[in-house]
Amino acid sequence: MTPAGIVVAAIAGGALAGLGAGWVSVFLERIERLREEEDEERLEYEKDVARTREAASAAGQDPPEALPWVGESYGWTWLENILAPLLGAAGFGALVAHGPLEPGLLIHLLWIALFVHIVVFDLKHRLILNRVTYPAVLLALALSPVSPGLTIVSALLGAASVFLFFYLQNVVSRGSIGLGDAKLGALLGAVTGVSSDVHHIGAAYAVIWAIFLGAGVALLLLVLRLRRLKDPIPYGPFLCAGAAIILYLGP
Repeated sequence: MTPAGIVVAAIAGGALAGLGAGWVSVFLERIERLREEEDEERLEYEKDVARTREAASAAGQDPPEALPWVGESYGWTWLENILAPLLGAAGFGALVAHGPLEPGLLIHLLWIALFVHIVVFDLKHRLILNRVTYPAVLLALALSPVSPGLTIVSALLGAASVFLFFYLQNVVSRGSIGLGDAKLGALLGAVTGVSSDVHHIGAAYAVIWAIFLGAGVALLLLVLRLRRLKDPIPYGPFLCAGAAIILYLGP
């Protein structure tokens, strides 16, 4: 691919995958009624705080200090306006520079666009929606016979094995690893695949990449004191990054 073609691909990725993912994220916020749900939770929290303070005053005690409600952001933020286009441009540019123009490349670009949306939405709301992952897994299985390095069997094995891995992590950690991550793991496995050939276990490598990237970023945030040990860190972005790396290197 010529440098001009790579630039065009990057621009298309920023516009289509990036801004498109941002639009989808804002649209899903509305149909999922996330703002209304948070407003209800905030109202209940404020009522609980008021009852606690009233009970303390009635008992002649000093009212406890109430922690301020930390709300989420909605609508177009820097995640949709800046991060999503940058990720889309980087993903499209890298894949187009790395491989020839063929149907398999278009399938990989589709997954990059989806991963951009998942990263943005998970960072913003710490949610991976079933209405996104379920259809995506079915689409990945349907496209597996024409996807580079995959078959329907390897896609099914990848989806099942990665889902089971994260489902067991969810049970062992008592929910620290969410079921949303397990369902995203199924998508990761379907996109990258697992076969009996040790040279075609892309899903395993994608998980390994995700684990190391997640651990590295978590350690960096702790060292910089941007996060505390008990603060949750969305894991979806690292799963998407691991899958994107395998798509770049080849399943």
